[in-house]
Amino acid sequence: MEFVRLCACALLSCTLLCAQIGGADELGSAYKLLKAKDYDGAIQAFERGIAQDPENAGAHKDLAYTLLKAGKNVEARDQFEAAMRLNVRDDTAALEYAFLCYETHKPIEARRTFDKLRKHGVTPSARSTAEQAFRNIDKPLEDGIARWQEAVAQSSPTDPSSYSAHWELAVLAEQRDQLQLAAEQYEICRRIKPQNGALLLDLARVWLQLNDAEQGHAALLAASRSPDPRTAEDALEKMGSRYPYPYEFENALKLDPANVPLRRELAFLYLALHKDADAVRHFERILEIAPGDQPSAAQLRALRQPLKPAASAAPAVRPQSHVDAKTMGQKSLAAGFLKDAIRYYQIAHESDPNDAEVALQLGWAYNQAKDDGEAVKWFDLARHSPDKKVSSEADRAWHNLRSSNGPDTTVWILPMYSSRWKDAFAYGQWKRNLPLFRGTPLHFYLSSRFVGDARGQVAADGLGPQYLSESSVIVGAGVATRQWHHLLGWAEAGEAIKYLPGRHDIGAAIPDYRGGLNFAKGFGSVLGAHSSGAFYETTGDAIFISRFNRDWMFYSQNRTGRTFHAADGSYFQLYANADYVHDLKNQYWANTVDFGPGARAHLPWMPPGVYLAADYLRGVYTQNKGNPRRPNYTDFRVSFWYAASR
Repeated sequence: MEFVRLCACALLSCTLLCAQIGGADELGSAYKLLKAKDYDGAIQAFERGIAQDPENAGAHKDLAYTLLKAGKNVEARDQFEAAMRLNVRDDTAALEYAFLCYETHKPIEARRTFDKLRKHGVTPSARSTAEQAFRNIDKPLEDGIARWQEAVAQSSPTDPSSYSAHWELAVLAEQRDQLQLAAEQYEICRRIKPQNGALLLDLARVWLQLNDAEQGHAALLAASRSPDPRTAEDALEKMGSRYPYPYEFENALKLDPANVPLRRELAFLYLALHKDADAVRHFERILEIAPGDQPSAAQLRALRQPLKPAASAAPAVRPQSHVDAKTMGQKSLAAGFLKDAIRYYQIAHESDPNDAEVALQLGWAYNQAKDDGEAVKWFDLARHSPDKKVSSEADRAWHNLRSSNGPDTTVWILPMYSSRWKDAFAYGQWKRNLPLFRGTPLHFYLSSRFVGDARGQVAADGLGPQYLSESSVIVGAGVATRQWHHLLGWAEAGEAIKYLPGRHDIGAAIPDYRGGLNFAKGFGSVLGAHSSGAFYETTGDAIFISRFNRDWMFYSQNRTGRTFHAADGSYFQLYANADYVHDLKNQYWANTVDFGPGARAHLPWMPPGVYLAADYLRGVYTQNKGNPRRPNYTDFRVSFWYAASR
């Protein structure tokens, strides 16, 4: 027996030694590739080495720095976290993790890590750096909380116009770990807007951090039965696979008593448990909230119908009717047996294809089973029902599901006035995605663009009439990639049709080919964010346009400044611009650098995706060969941006 133990220990030691040697070989290759600046190869080698030696804190840290060189900040953050966890005395890894948390929009983790480091860091320099970083994060939060507390103190907690103030206070309090204050403010937001199911996710997150598991799970359960598919999906992912107990449903209903799907599911669960009295109580409450809820009304009638005596000693056999299959589908869906629910509802649909309620519930069953392709079909069928309640719910679900898989149609418009050219310009595009090759990295679309200006043409010394825009409607088709690390590619082919009959430098309709790459990324409180604060955004484009003598043009637009939110829901920005334009043909008009201040605003009456902007720019032409104008220019621009998708 002792001999067997010795052999087993020897075998285990050899296995561990081989794994360490294999991991060391991979890490050696990683460092060689890193020295040769082959970052992608080095990353793969590091990952193979770490898979064989996952407790190697140094390898995690070196992989993190390599990922940073490759521009993969989120992945680098996670590797620094692993290194910090494996070596709790590594202040450098902890600092890098904290800074990357802040850059990748995880300010709560950043603040907590800096706070821990400033108190317990190993080296004085790390404690000092962490102290300054902590103050840079904490002081604006402290000041913001004080301002919003003053604002909410001057309004009633039930005043709908105070919602934004309570929301801002809740967000800032959560970021500063004042969790009790955050929970109180999110609860006030819920009282003002009880229909906003996403607030239940916020409450669940805060309550779980406060170690109030019962309340947290109740909020998640209520959110998981929200009519908003995104909210429901997020909550289901956080809940796990265990099906809730009846008392958990009761707790959730205390938070969200008007949640009909949640209450209906509990009623059917009580039926499955043979607790008919409890089921009746909830079906009755559903009909008080939603008198037109047919499934609840039908089930309540069935429960109240007195049993008829049997005609003979033999037990009566009820035929499997349409109502039976539908009821079984309702029970299966309520109990979370999705495959059974889908099967029963399909039987019910075959029995009565005109029952829109069955089609609607099939859509929800497929949606919960994460088969959105089938769910969309059934929601589409149900939304054409003459029953307004069914069609309204199905139409909402259909649009939400379609938008979550990417909008089918997008429209954007940008009219603007430029003092540099003393002209008004208009740019716009309508784009319709085509249902081709779904599930691939590419999507195809039809496009119609408009590019024009008010003046049409201007006179230039000795050069004849000059046109400041393409003066065309451009129709065509295109293909675009999915966005990858904020980068996407696109290409279009079409026909440019001029709308100025007096323009003779181009034909009435000419081929138009264009395409390129686009990169866009924002940091901090960008336009549309829920909180005030500093922001930086950058956009880069490389565009090929055939009609510009087959030229490539490169644009870099950068803005940095601060976003301000008002209690009425409006927000505006003050910022500084820095723009650069260059082309491969070195045409004077396509090579400029300009700087200057600007402002953007979104007012309460504006729909989402709309804002006004004004910019004052001082610029210079970087290529002046053939330039009939001065090498410097000043430009005051006023623009209006509108974008929508469905």
